[in-house]
Order: sequence, then structure tokens, then C-alpha cells
Amino acid sequence: MRRLVRAVAGLLLAGLAPPAQAEEPMVLGPPASAPAAPVAPAKKAPAPAPAKPTPLPPQRPDVAVAPAPGPASGGPNLPMPEDASLAPPDAAPSAGGPPPDLAYGAFQRGFYLTAFSLAIPRAESGDPVAQTLIALMYEAGYGVPRDYGKAAEWYGLAAKAGDREAQYSLGMMLASGTGIAKDPKRALELFEASAAKGQLDAGYQLALLLLDGTALPRDDARAEELLTRAADAGNADAAWQLARLYDAGRGADKDAGTAAAGWYAAAARRGNVAAEIEYAIRLFNGDGVDRNPAEAAHWFERAANAGNPAAQTRFGRMLAVGAGRQADPVAAAKWYFVARRAGLDDPWLADFVAKLPADQRNKAVAAADRWPAP
Repeated sequence: MRRLVRAVAGLLLAGLAPPAQAEEPMVLGPPASAPAAPVAPAKKAPAPAPAKPTPLPPQRPDVAVAPAPGPASGGPNLPMPEDASLAPPDAAPSAGGPPPDLAYGAFQRGFYLTAFSLAIPRAESGDPVAQTLIALMYEAGYGVPRDYGKAAEWYGLAAKAGDREAQYSLGMMLASGTGIAKDPKRALELFEASAAKGQLDAGYQLALLLLDGTALPRDDARAEELLTRAADAGNADAAWQLARLYDAGRGADKDAGTAAAGWYAAAARRGNVAAEIEYAIRLFNGDGVDRNPAEAAHWFERAANAGNPAAQTRFGRMLAVGAGRQADPVAAAKWYFVARRAGLDDPWLADFVAKLPADQRNKAVAAADRWPAP
């Protein structure tokens, strides 16, 4: 049975000794397994009740953005001008589409006070899009003091009116208990309602619950479908979860190894550091993908520079023996010191570094002191 859950912090190059010159370099062992629920917050550590990050400006295909008042870039947040001659002109709706949303346009440009002034009358009149925008501003403190209670109230009004973005956002607040009492059952209902309307992040959260099998009966097939939609739309975490699903032998693709490697690659290219490590391991070992130590070194280095100690020790080992890169004992030792300072020791690298000449060790320590600078 393949592994579903992997603990990146425990990654080590298992059982490796320095090879003789004529031998193949080390083989990377699999990361240590550790039990964990498959639910992770979108935007980055699995948990059945994901903590919602600070909200970002929503991407709404149902809203046409109009130009906001103010300079093309920068400038302070300005209130809506009282002089009608200074107000943004009305924009004609595009053929067959919704009319431009001045409040949303101001918000996207960073003119939060203007956005609030434009949105609040509409929100109070029952416009769910404006209600969702007001809720987001209260939730994140955009132009107004952060107030989770007010955010939940406005999200609730918009969610009741069927706004999928509000349903998703309120579901995240209820799932994580951010500023309000947790209510997993209600969060699940909101995720399902939002996902049914095509909200991909809600579909992602719903998929994780389906994989976990606690709040909902486990349904790998439906979870795979929802994750694939989100991953195809660019969600790196969804691609990571799909890779883990195939790694566990729970996906529909019969060639699970190749499918897992492909989704790890997709997640890695989108910046998922754990996926960068997993993909590097597969590239080095030729697991589900053609063996390519040089490419493996690239992904280990990328994850190492992102601050992952496990990647730092693995990349250090490759530099120590010249696997995928030209041997560089000083750089190898540098990564050992960087990882050790982050709390991850590597006995093999420790022994390697201890045998280096003093001048090389000193150079490595100086390089580690400068890191992340070159």
C-alpha cells in the first residue's frame, strides 16, 4: 500500500553512505510517514477545520470591474467624492454581461474607503455581491476595523441569497472558528452549496472532507473529480492532494505512479514546497518519471531556498557526493549548517562536514551566516 500522508519535516536520505567513484550515487528513500488528516487550508497543513488565511481580493467572474477613481497606481485610500463632477463616470454594461461594479473596481485598485462607500448602500438594499464585499472588508480589515462578527453577518445575508463566494467564505469561518463559534455541520452545508455553483475552493474543501471520511462518508471518486477541477484551475494544494491520492492507490488512474508524479510536478511548478521535495525524490529514483538527478537537484535546491530543512539536507548530500550537480563540499556543508540551525540534524552530513578541512568548514559557516543572501 502506497503512502497517503507524508511528513516533510522527517525527510532524510535513508541509509546512504558515500559511494565509491565507480558506483552510482545515493538513492533517495521515501519520506517518513506520519498520520494526519487529509484536510489542508487552501493557500497553504492539513486539518479537518482549516484556518482561513487573511482574505485576498476575490476573483469574481460574475462581476464586471469598472475603472476606479484615482491614479493608475499607488495613492492613498480616498473617500467617495461628494462633488458629482469628481465621481467616476457611469460605464455602459457590456453586451450580454453584468454592469460594471464600481465598488468592486475600487476595491481591486486598493481604494477601500471608496469601495466601502459605494458598496454599503447596495448591501443595505439587499445586493448579495455588495454584501459579500462588505463582509470581506470587515473580515480582513480593509479600510475598516476588523470585525469578524459583522463579517459573518454580511456573509450570512449574502450566502442566504445564494452568493457562492459568501457561502465559501462563511463556510471557512465556521470550519475554523475564525472570530465565531465553530459549526462544522453548517460549514459543510455551505461548502456543498458553493461547490454546486462552481466555486472551486469550496470544491477543494469539500473534496478533503470526502477523503477524510469523518464529516461525510468517504467518496474517493467524487473527491478526485473535485480536486481535478481545482487543480486544473491552478490550485497547487489540489494538485498536491491528487498526487497523494494516487500515491495511496485510491485514484482512478491505473498507472498510479505516473499519475502521482505528474500531479506532484504540477503542484511543484505552482510553488508547493512539499511537492517540490516529493517530485525531486521521484526524479532522482525514476519513480513514475524518467530518472533525472540534475532536475532532482534543481527541485531540492528550490525547496531548500524556500527554507525547508529536509530539502536542505537532501540537497547538501547531493552536493557532497556530486549527484546531479558538480561536487561542492563547502556548499554541502553550508546547507548542513542552515538545516541544523532550523532544528534538523543529519548524522551523515555531520560526519561529512567533520572530515572537511578547517578552512572549508569556516567558509561553509560564513555562507550559512549569510544565507539567504548568496
